[in-house]
Parts: sequence; C-alpha cells; structure tokens
Amino acid sequence: MRLTLSILIYTNSWVALCVTSLVYGISSHFGLQKTELFALWSFTGTVSAYQLHRLFRLKQLHYTVRSNRRLLWMQNTYTFQIIWFTINLLGCLICTLYIPMNRESAFLIGLNGVIVLLYALPLPLIGNGIRNFPFAKNILISLSWMIIILIPFAASGSFIPREILPIVFTAVFAQIIPFDSRDLIYDPKLLFTVPQLFGIQASKYIGLGLLILALSFQTFLLGFHWMLPFTIFCGAVGHLISFKISYQLRQEFIWELPLGLMGLWFFLA
Repeated sequence: MRLTLSILIYTNSWVALCVTSLVYGISSHFGLQKTELFALWSFTGTVSAYQLHRLFRLKQLHYTVRSNRRLLWMQNTYTFQIIWFTINLLGCLICTLYIPMNRESAFLIGLNGVIVLLYALPLPLIGNGIRNFPFAKNILISLSWMIIILIPFAASGSFIPREILPIVFTAVFAQIIPFDSRDLIYDPKLLFTVPQLFGIQASKYIGLGLLILALSFQTFLLGFHWMLPFTIFCGAVGHLISFKISYQLRQEFIWELPLGLMGLWFFLA
C-alpha cells in the first residue's frame, strides 16, 4: 500500500489523474468530441509540468533534501523520475499533434505552457520562477487547471459554459491550501499564501469553505447528486485533520481526492 501511494503521489500521477477526471468528466458531460484524447493529453501534460517543477526543486534543495520525504524519494529514484518525465512529455507532445488547432485552442495551449514554464523554471531575476511573487502561487495553479478544462471546448469550437470557471478555479484554490499549510516552514515569507496570512488553524476552515462554495456552484449547475455529501466528507477530512509527517502519503491522497470526485460527478450527472 505504501509503495503504491509513494508511486502515485511522488511521481505526480495522482494529481494528474485528478486533473484528467475533471477534463474527462466535464468534456463528457457537455458532449465534446475526442474526450479520450484530451484526457490522455491532460494526464501526460500534468505529469510533465509537475515533474519539471519537482526536478528543479530537487536540485535547489539538494542540501536539505533529507528533511523532506518527497525530495528524498525523488533523489533515490532520480533516473526513474527522469524517464517518467520524458515518457509523459513525449506523450503530451504527440497528443498535441492530434488536438484540433484553431486560434482559441492554440492561444490557450500556449498560455498554459508559458504559465507552467514561468512557474517551474528558476529565473535569474526572480529566483524560483514567478511562484515567488506575492499571491501568485495559488492563482497560477488554479488558472492553469482552469485553462486545461477550457482547451477541449476551444478545440471543438463549442460554447464554453461560464459556470464551470468559478467551480474549477475555486475548488483548485481550496485544495492547494493544505499543501500551503504543510509547506509553511519552507515557503518564503513574501509568498503570502493563505496559511501565512491567516494561520494554519483558520486556513483549515477557509479551505473547506471555499471547497463547499465550489460544490455549491456545481450543485446549482448539475443538481443534487449523492457525490455531493461524499465529496464534502472527503474535503472535510483533508482540510480539518492536521498534517502529520507519518501520514503524509495518505493525507496528500485525500487533499487531491475531491477534485477527482468532482470530475466523476460531472461524468455521472
């Protein structure tokens, strides 16, 4: 069990599966074409983006890596991480060749690529990418997820339901907050994450409140479904239970789970 969770979490495959669930669920719900292609593109692209960021962080934190289980695991499996990154990057590029390109889809793919590169790559003037700008980290990640959801609509030339934008942005922003609480002692003081501004205890309720707000938007759009109370329960477990190093893998699994469940809800509705 621990090995399975380690592979899912530390290779960024679990977060990629949650992105894929949202893409596939929303695209299927609105009857878009080539949903499997966009799902595969989302998975490989998400793994590539997160792996790129983690590999640069591993290099930067080489001397403190033993205090961080994820970075230690990545250091011990460095060759595998490079291979996994390369496979998914190639897969993403191949999928991109089959995505119907028009002005809107090309713009969104390019914009998301710029966000990922500026977020992941260290730049001479600003250090560890634009994620070090005040308030930028959560906004950039949420915006990137939202753009990924929009690309299938743009590529299909379909009308984009505006209701899904606040759902995705708010839910992703909410689910980043537990990670910010975990990283509070490592993040630069001027990052201005929610835990830095309001403290870890208040952030638990802010994050859960934002998730419930996103689920309220989704309920308004789709109607009530049995997935609603289950997703709220998983969100409450993830947000309200304090982070413990010994349960890190299971907690990170739960932190991302509501996003995957929201995608499943779209698929089932």
